[in-house]
Order: sequence, then structure tokens, then C-alpha cells
Amino acid sequence: MSKHLKKSDLLRLFFSFALSVFCISCGGSEKAIEVYGESRTVSSSPTAEPVVRTSKLAKPSLTSVVVIGDSLTVGTDMYGTSLTQSLLDAGVLDVVVSAENGRMTSEGIDELERSNVEDGAVVVALGTNDVAMGDPNRFGELIDRAMLAVPENVKVFWLNLYTDQWVSDDAYNATIDEKASNYSNLVVMDFEDFASTDWLEEDGVHLTPYGYIQRTAFILEELGLS
Repeated sequence: MSKHLKKSDLLRLFFSFALSVFCISCGGSEKAIEVYGESRTVSSSPTAEPVVRTSKLAKPSLTSVVVIGDSLTVGTDMYGTSLTQSLLDAGVLDVVVSAENGRMTSEGIDELERSNVEDGAVVVALGTNDVAMGDPNRFGELIDRAMLAVPENVKVFWLNLYTDQWVSDDAYNATIDEKASNYSNLVVMDFEDFASTDWLEEDGVHLTPYGYIQRTAFILEELGLS
């Protein structure tokens, strides 16, 4: 065999070597792309999704609300976006707003007892008509009746009084506070602290249209629906 390779042999050797290098290079590149692809797929997965689901479950929706009130609740359901519609817009599925002009607390509790509430929440906005002609001690007994009218799993929100009459409503609000300390499911909606004298009409009891709109917003906020 000749010690010197022919030119054609040299060319074949060169192309063979080049082809080997190219194949090795492609194999390594393919492996690198595969690993990178796996890594990219994992990192781009929506890892935040379970957290979102957990947060939604942590805040159950309020599906049922019963409101028992007097003429102030009548007004609250008339001006702006009504209380009833606002509750529905907030996602409450079952809304009952029972309100009558001149309703005494005893009459409102009668209505609550007839309602047979089993779940959800109750908003009681009564007492304004008792101030001038009622008895704070009797008022406390009526609150007890209201609490007996619903099961313990139902939270009762009692809207306290905000009036500027010749007779003070302080004793009634103090009674609501006292009863709230006795019942774990009774919460005071402190409208007295939230409201403004600018919202009162000349009679010192009823509210201006703007005041009623603010009252609706306050109730939704206290229920955790705003």
C-alpha cells in the first residue's frame, strides 16, 4: 500500500470526518433543546391557580338576607339604587326586605318570627318609633325575642338609631350594645357613628335622599358585600 494517500482518498477522509462532527453536534443540540423544553414547560405552568381557588373558598358568599325595618328602611329601598337591588347586585340570591311606615319593634319582631329564617343573615332596623312612646327595658326583651326567632348559625345585624328628636335614643342604643355582648351572633351596625346631621330631614328622624343612599352603602359594607 502506498504511504501517500491519493487526493481522492484525502477528500473522502475529510468529508467523513466533517460528517461525524456534524452528527455529534446535532445530537448534542437535540438533547439540549429537549432538556430546555422540559424546563420551560414546568416554569410556565400556572402555579398561582391553586392559590386563587383557595382564596375564593376562604370567603363564602352570603346567599340569603332578610331585612326587617320601619319607614327608614322604606326610604332606603326607594332612593338611588334600592337596598333590595343593591343586595341582589352584590350577589345575594335570596333577598327579603320587609318595611312599613310607623312600624314598632314588636310588630317587626312578629314579622321576623313569621319569616322562619334558617340561614344567611338578618338585618334589623327597628326602634326609632319606640323612642317617643316605648320603654328601653321592654326594648331589650324584644331584642331577646328577635334572637330566639333565628337559629344560632344566623348572624343578626342590628342597625342602631340615629335621630335628633326631643327624646334621646341613647338608652335604646345602649340596650342594643348590651344585648350584643350577650349573643355571639348579634352584631351592632353603628349607623349613629357613621351618619351625619346633614343627612337628617327637619323632623330629626327621616333622612334626605342622599342620606338614604349612604345608609344603603353602609349596610352593604357592614355585611361585607361592598
